[in-house]
Amino acid sequence: MSESGVNPVEAMSEAEQAEALSEAMVYLGTDLEAITSELRSAVSEHVSPGVSDFEDTTLEHISRVAQNGINLAQNVQGADLAITDTDHENAEEYQEGLEALDIQINF
Repeated sequence: MSESGVNPVEAMSEAEQAEALSEAMVYLGTDLEAITSELRSAVSEHVSPGVSDFEDTTLEHISRVAQNGINLAQNVQGADLAITDTDHENAEEYQEGLEALDIQINF
């Protein structure tokens, strides 16, 4: 038998982890810039353009990964809110149905 459902607390935790990953990627880009800056000053003028090209390409990839992490966090948070709203609405409808039946149920 398969189960379906989402624990909203766990889902929000996953969203927070994705957001933290995105923030870490931003710092990674800053670290890369510092490293390549030092490297450019240490290498010859023939190698320096290659280091700059590497930096530009890598920063572009880091930026994409960071943006994907932000999008993931936003999507998970949005889904979590929608699931929580649906659960709340269903609980209210269930309670209204029980009250309409006027049957005593022991919980």
